[in-house]
Amino acid sequence: MFKIKIRAPEGLGSGQPQTFESSWGILDHAIDAIYDNQVNTLSFELLYHTVYSMVLRKQGNELYSNLRKAVEEKLFKARGAIAGPDPELLCDFLRVWEKQCDCLRLVSDFTMYLDRVYCKENRVPYVYDLGLELFRDTIMFPLKREIHDLLIQQINEARLGGPHIDFEQLKKVVDVMETLRDVDDTYFVHEFEPFLIRETECFYRNFARNNIGNAVLYIQKIKTQLDIESGLDCQFLNKDTSAKILKVAEEIVIAENTSFVLSDGLPQILTERDYSTLKLLFQLYHNPKDKSGLLKHMSQCMIKEAMLIEEDNTLKKKGQVAVKWTTEVMQLKESFEKVFATIGEDSANIYNTINESFSTFLNQNGKKTAEYLAIYIDSFLRSSATTDNIDQKWLENTVSMFKLLREKDVFEKVYKQQLSKRLLQQRSCLKTEKLVITKMKEEMGIAFTSKLEGMFKDIIVSQGYKAKFEQSYGSPFDFEVNVLTPPCWPFQLTALEPEAELPPTLERLKLDFENFYIKNHSGRSLRWAYHLGSMEIGFHFSKSYHEITMPVYAALIFALFENQEELTAEEIGDLTKIPDHELLRHLLTISVAPKTRLLKKQPFNKTVLPTDRFQVNHAFQAPTVKVKVLAVLPKSDANVHHNTRIDESMQDLLKERKGCIDAAIVRALKSLKAASSQSLYECVESDLSNRFTVTATLFDESIERLIEREYIQRDPDDPSLCRYLP
Repeated sequence: MFKIKIRAPEGLGSGQPQTFESSWGILDHAIDAIYDNQVNTLSFELLYHTVYSMVLRKQGNELYSNLRKAVEEKLFKARGAIAGPDPELLCDFLRVWEKQCDCLRLVSDFTMYLDRVYCKENRVPYVYDLGLELFRDTIMFPLKREIHDLLIQQINEARLGGPHIDFEQLKKVVDVMETLRDVDDTYFVHEFEPFLIRETECFYRNFARNNIGNAVLYIQKIKTQLDIESGLDCQFLNKDTSAKILKVAEEIVIAENTSFVLSDGLPQILTERDYSTLKLLFQLYHNPKDKSGLLKHMSQCMIKEAMLIEEDNTLKKKGQVAVKWTTEVMQLKESFEKVFATIGEDSANIYNTINESFSTFLNQNGKKTAEYLAIYIDSFLRSSATTDNIDQKWLENTVSMFKLLREKDVFEKVYKQQLSKRLLQQRSCLKTEKLVITKMKEEMGIAFTSKLEGMFKDIIVSQGYKAKFEQSYGSPFDFEVNVLTPPCWPFQLTALEPEAELPPTLERLKLDFENFYIKNHSGRSLRWAYHLGSMEIGFHFSKSYHEITMPVYAALIFALFENQEELTAEEIGDLTKIPDHELLRHLLTISVAPKTRLLKKQPFNKTVLPTDRFQVNHAFQAPTVKVKVLAVLPKSDANVHHNTRIDESMQDLLKERKGCIDAAIVRALKSLKAASSQSLYECVESDLSNRFTVTATLFDESIERLIEREYIQRDPDDPSLCRYLP
């Protein structure tokens, strides 16, 4: 490194004035010449030597003081030149500033030794810095109000789109302010920046007040205005101040008016699917605090719009109501996803908000939602039974809605019932069914789908039985048997009832299949569930031929009339051995139901007595060759049966839930050994959250039940603490 040393000028020591006054006279004359633009008349070597000599003679303090006074006088004189009208004041100010800086640089050139020795030792500003301080105190502070007002006037004009704003001049004035020191920072930071922030607040409060009316237009206007603000600030302000100004503007037009913007504007934007304004809104609400409020209001709007979807009670069938309602909910969710996909902003948080909103909506009546979704899936799979090309978009939407359900055990129960019917009635595509269940397994795990997969396995295995049976025994007609594993299927095993009396041909087939099955599976037995089966019988009535698909019991009744002209209800029961309640039900189905009157009943009414007589209704007609008979219930029993079935289903569900909670508590305590009731509840709730909502009542009942069965115990010293009993 090089070290610069300032040496005394040689050869100038003799013949030079030695008194302070004479030395200062030379310097004072030089300062006048500098300010009068007569620099070429000066000898800077002489001036430097004069300062050097004065410092050596310990006259630095007096010299420094005289320099202060001399520069101050020049500045006072210069201030008088800044007296033009308002538009010219800034030009005069900058002209004086540039002149003073030039003069101060020249003065500081010949006072370098004073800076180096006196100023440094006494910790006072160097001569140039002293001049800047004097400029601040003599010119800047006295003209502070005028300069600030002129600046803010031009800035506000620029904010309003004024075309003739001299940003270069603004930048120069700001540079002056940033050059001048004030205490421990710059004049700009201490004086102008706070003023600019206050004036910015006033401007944007007036802007907000004047533009609040239509929320959507307000959003568009503030986005435009903030873009203008950002663009103009960067032309004359530093980055830190620009950020502060923009933050103040956003705080006022957005945060202070967020209730108006979000309460009035957001619902309209979402209802109209106004993509461009929504994108503007997300750009405006870019900081985490504002965005959190936006997402919260967005969620409320989505829930409110979803609540407008009502069940169409004009539809006759519950299935139609469920399908329409579920379809509309899915379409609404998909429409929101499309809207937010177009804006390209913070997609993760947005999609989480959409899912949370629809989860809240769907689980307000979780049991109904779960049931409706199962019915919706059932309808779709039945309608697409003839194709194995599944609609991937439908599958994604369905699985997405399934994920949002909290009462998944309700869904599982309904879905199993409907899946069993589709499989047994061959009303869907097995490949498609398998794909849907695979998606459920990915979401819920194998425990959720094990029984569903067991049902599939039974059907596949039964298809193999059919092929082997036909090879071994043959069959005069299409005979299909499904061998079901009871634990997998949602059918309750009823009390043992006497076997129905089958026609001879069917009886032989039945016995042959039993022999075939027992040969392949020794030790097993078959129990025939006629109430789950169906038969197809072709019959030529007086005017038309029809192929009639009907329940097994109805088919057994109808088949009797192949050899009988007329039978009483009592005789039909004796010949078929059909249980009384099933006999009544199926006699009503094929003799009273308007569209399936295969038999004529005497007397004709809606009750069946043992003495009522039945014969084939040869006048039966139907618009299609194929006719499907659906079993009905006596009107007096229909509601009772429906309510009983619902009650039994809910009781089964409640029993399953209790078992799940019991198991979850035991699992948790096995791991923890001991836990407070509250922490244990939270653990169990989290464990079962993907199946159903654990209520405090069910949890407390499980605790008491497990204590009684000695799986766990309460701590003797702290009853709120539960311990596992190994």
